[in-house]
Amino acid sequence: MAGASTTAVRREELAELYAAERQQKDNLCGCFWASLILRAAGVEADQDEVAAAAGAILPGGDPEMHVAPGATPRNDYRVELEIDPAPGVAGTSASAIARAIERLSGGGLAAIPVAGPWTAESVAALMEAAADATLIANVRTGRFWGSRPGPATVLAHLRGEDVEPPPADWDVGHFVNLAALVRGPADALVVVRDTYQELGVAGHHLQPPDRVAAALRRDDGHEGGVLAVAGSTRAPGLRGRLESEGFELRHWHNGTPDPEGTT
Repeated sequence: MAGASTTAVRREELAELYAAERQQKDNLCGCFWASLILRAAGVEADQDEVAAAAGAILPGGDPEMHVAPGATPRNDYRVELEIDPAPGVAGTSASAIARAIERLSGGGLAAIPVAGPWTAESVAALMEAAADATLIANVRTGRFWGSRPGPATVLAHLRGEDVEPPPADWDVGHFVNLAALVRGPADALVVVRDTYQELGVAGHHLQPPDRVAAALRRDDGHEGGVLAVAGSTRAPGLRGRLESEGFELRHWHNGTPDPEGTT
């Protein structure tokens, strides 16, 4: 398409590890991404090790209720994790995920929390400013397009036309990877990597920046945000770019308690 361009978050090692990983373990979506980031940096840490370090909480109950539509539960945990059936509590706090990445990497990685403000423009600006980092977004999936829009819908959106996208596949708090920004002649789409291969094409789906912004705002009583993860030597420059773009660099509360009480 004339006028199209792509800004990728350049983490080739993570892409290869992602392709080889089967899927997240149930309720460990944040730990899934942290594990891949650590392994891409040469640190052998699986989802369970991150979950133990971050104090992940399981909801109990029927495993079929805690996976994406069409997915098979994966609950082969190596470690014993806390269970709390209270609605909205299970999962892992974003601050605990960030701390686990930094501690398990021995300080080799830094996880910079970005709490907004979230608009279509700021999502695009984040992906441009953090093109040398890995972006883990803590979102509400019910604000997304459905993960399989038709080609005509995708192309029409990039041309700036009004479209009727499919409804969201599910509506939960979730961690995903923002992998690339595709710009068309008049509008853009974010390539989202998911923790379930059943969503989109091999786990990849396309979301307009305004839908990503809405998913980060959540509007369900909890907050969303993005962890921008980079080598610790590059972190000061990344932090400076994000601050210059007007981002609020702080942790947010996604509903799951942080075992160390970090806010």
